[in-house]
Amino acid sequence: MTRGGTLRLATAAGVRHQDVHQEASPALSTWGPGLVYSRLLRLKTGSDVELPSMAVECELCHAWEMEDERTFVFYLREEVRWHDLDPVNGRGLVAEDLIYSYTRQRRPEFPNAALLQGVKGMQALGTTILRFSLTVPDADFLLSLADGRSKIVAREAVELNGDLLNGPTIGSGPWVLEGSDPDVAHVFDRNPIYFERAFPFVDHLVVEVIPDRATRDAAFA
Repeated sequence: MTRGGTLRLATAAGVRHQDVHQEASPALSTWGPGLVYSRLLRLKTGSDVELPSMAVECELCHAWEMEDERTFVFYLREEVRWHDLDPVNGRGLVAEDLIYSYTRQRRPEFPNAALLQGVKGMQALGTTILRFSLTVPDADFLLSLADGRSKIVAREAVELNGDLLNGPTIGSGPWVLEGSDPDVAHVFDRNPIYFERAFPFVDHLVVEVIPDRATRDAAFA
């Protein structure tokens, strides 16, 4: 397999800001700067997966278990590091990062709070073990963690300006944000310290904002 090069995609909508917890639109989380962030779980993909599929798999974790019908324990990957950008500077991700991020997402005024409304409490059992307690059994809890809007953000990045509306947009995912013009394009570079060493296959990703469908089709052609 030949690696490298640039992958160009197109999206129909621009973004209003860069704070993934304060925006419900996939224009940010899936087709915009939100691509830099990781999730605890993700929807399973691959050549052996028949789509659409609601099966989930680990992203930031390497395993999970249910202690009972309302208690989940996740075991985090030890090799995950934040992007090597100020003010996070490539430090290792720990369980407290997830507690901070989910606590922020659950703020009542934020549009993605409902995804985690069933969470009663969270507890870090050391640096790489996270326990969730639910108010009632919830068959959709794992899907909520895998939702594209349940991204993990860094405390240092939020505290720099009090929010992430204008960044800094720093995650632990496969892409590092190089630049973003809300109504033109989002440009990403390959994360050289991404924990899944085989990915991504290309060096650069460009998501162009093209509202008109015919123009998007022409650009694809």
